[in-house]
Amino acid sequence: MLLTDSFIQIGSVAFALFSIVVSAPAPTRRADKKVVTFNDTVSGRFGVQRTTLQWTSQGADGSYVDLNSTTGDLLISNIITQNSTVLVKASDVAEAARNPYDYSIQPNGQNVLFTVKYKKQYRHSFFADYYIFNVADKTTTPLAADQAQDIQYAGWSPVGDTIAYVRGNNLFIWQNGTTTQITKDGGPDVFNAVPDWVYEEEIFGDYKTLWFSPDGEYVAYLRFDETGVPTYTIPYYMAGGDVAPPYPEDLDIRYPKVGEKNPTVSVNLLSLSNLAAGPSKVEFESFAEDDLIIGEVAWVTDEHSHFIFRTFNRVQDQEKHIVVDTATLAASAVRERDARPGWIENNMAIQYVGDGTYLDLSDESGWLHIYLHSINGSTPTAITSGEWEVTAILNINAASKTVVYQSTERDSTERHVYSVSFDGTGKKALVDDTVDGHWTASFSSGGGFYILSYNGPEIPHQELYSSNSTSTAIRTLNDNARLASRLAEYTLPNTTWTTIDHPDGYSLNVIERLPPNFDPSKKYPLVFDPYGGPGSQETAKTFKQVDFSAYLSSDPELEYVVVTVDNRGTGYKGRDFRMPVAQQLGKLEAQDQVFAAKEWAKKSYIDAEHIAIMGWSYGGYLSSKVIELDSGIFSFAVITAPVSDWRFYDSMYTERYMKNLTTTDSTNGTGAYYETSVHNSAGFKNVRGGVIIQHGTGDDNVHFQHSAVLVDTLTRGGVGPTKMNVQFFPDSDHSIRFHGANTLVYKQMARYLWLERNRKPEESSLVHQFTKREN
Repeated sequence: MLLTDSFIQIGSVAFALFSIVVSAPAPTRRADKKVVTFNDTVSGRFGVQRTTLQWTSQGADGSYVDLNSTTGDLLISNIITQNSTVLVKASDVAEAARNPYDYSIQPNGQNVLFTVKYKKQYRHSFFADYYIFNVADKTTTPLAADQAQDIQYAGWSPVGDTIAYVRGNNLFIWQNGTTTQITKDGGPDVFNAVPDWVYEEEIFGDYKTLWFSPDGEYVAYLRFDETGVPTYTIPYYMAGGDVAPPYPEDLDIRYPKVGEKNPTVSVNLLSLSNLAAGPSKVEFESFAEDDLIIGEVAWVTDEHSHFIFRTFNRVQDQEKHIVVDTATLAASAVRERDARPGWIENNMAIQYVGDGTYLDLSDESGWLHIYLHSINGSTPTAITSGEWEVTAILNINAASKTVVYQSTERDSTERHVYSVSFDGTGKKALVDDTVDGHWTASFSSGGGFYILSYNGPEIPHQELYSSNSTSTAIRTLNDNARLASRLAEYTLPNTTWTTIDHPDGYSLNVIERLPPNFDPSKKYPLVFDPYGGPGSQETAKTFKQVDFSAYLSSDPELEYVVVTVDNRGTGYKGRDFRMPVAQQLGKLEAQDQVFAAKEWAKKSYIDAEHIAIMGWSYGGYLSSKVIELDSGIFSFAVITAPVSDWRFYDSMYTERYMKNLTTTDSTNGTGAYYETSVHNSAGFKNVRGGVIIQHGTGDDNVHFQHSAVLVDTLTRGGVGPTKMNVQFFPDSDHSIRFHGANTLVYKQMARYLWLERNRKPEESSLVHQFTKREN
């Protein structure tokens, strides 16, 4: 998955020809008010205060686990009574387990599992040591006596004194102090119960692939065999230190690129009452072994009778759902779907609700909605429907047969919260859905209480509610009054949400930020900041204030109008809006950005000679494709950590959208993969202010190879130093943070945008500005 949550999240576009959906209050010119500086954006003074709880079933409903930041004690607190009891005193814990990275309470409350010595691996995975603290006798015991910051996962069973953990890619079971090694084939080629790189990044978004049955009697887990999967080597020049070693430290990652062999995956079942028998491999009929992806596993039972898993073909436009009877290991397909020529999202939404039924999300109607399914495969019931999408299932009450969900029912950029019965009747809004807003809710473990969070477009706030009385809040948890007070000292950019209509009959969501002391008689430079990847959304009506975009708008030497457009292919506007980009990534998205830029260039307050575009990850790729179009509308581009050729990216993300690499997809100017690569240098030679390309050399996601090849492509195409500037960041991954590089990368972006803003029409590139400034 490409980076979607970079530092830059920019505002939206107001267009005079179209209706404005919502606008933040217009700034008032005050001599005593400040504008946002770069230091403000990194100061941490303008963060939103949010209460995010680790709910627990320990104690009465409404209880949560809390770590006292002063004493280090682990507390069980109750959000209703506001009382707390100490579960674990920090002084009772052995020194080795203090100051944990994380902690997990055994469901019966008798023990606590502490995670220490955290060492990051990839986006989600890490290595650590684990210690078990017994609450009654106050003893601390290492999970593995010889652990050496090498355990990849450890977690409690929902019932009993059992921990499953993974070490050296092998599965172990700890029961009442006794450890049994379940698998012995784990190693560089085989992963048991944890995902390899591509499954972690693209399929599960998690660092484990094992699931306890509700009664704790069984564990289902996946096994990945990477034999034959090609290796990509990343050199780390600094090797994590301040002094470089004579030779780089190499990291070898089994990374399947487009058309290469994927890891082979299998489903296994282990009885915890008969560990000596070992795991059983589940045999099933779905797709061929080399054409199989497993996308979700969930138990669909109150105890351990059945579990279900979702299978895809390699390009993820067909799926089959397989139900397994654990007593016999019989596996049968109970749901099938063919979604060609588009793709099927891996929604990870299956939740058992009793009586042999479960809820799931599907966009088979053209819009993502909730369905009630039976494990026997009978016809499902559509619980929600309409030309809008369900974005999350927030809570399920199996007893009352109701579900609480978040959706785009009012507008695709908004989120409101509703409850509805399993039969689709009795729908009720839990928030005021007659006004714009972005809401979500977090329910207590018993479902009797919830925190309702308003996340924008105005200053966020949170309130506590009882599920039995949704009209009146129990109390306000966070009003962010301190943030409001700090913001009152500033004249902020004016943020506006709207849509623009394309002549071909579709509309695009847009955010625009105008400089704080906007003067409609002046002309301002414009910067587009897209992401634009399939299923993404950057124009949500969330709170957007003191960030990099606000700085670009506010600094008197910059004063950019900042615009974000969600092009075709992005999410939450239905399947017909998403699917046209299939097999032609970068084409329609770039056309939509150019269309929007031409419309903005007509505005009286836009300096059409200075329209830049900047993007990171997929946004960097899209910025490259926009310049490649040679439209003449964009004058400069900041291209960060971009994809440049989809043949270089991982198979499971790319083939979902681009499908199989064929013999016609070559580098000689034919085929879909060639067309979607950045291959034409003309636009880069003609763009008036040039481009800057920047990338971290330690990027395990979008490899530095992309930018290296892009630079070579442009060099061979005659793009010289007056139009192309390049910056690499040693050992930084996709977020570019190693050794403080993140601050540097944003300062550099701001500097180049300042140079572009001040470039004279007769000056063909930024080099003129550099030369003048240095001399």
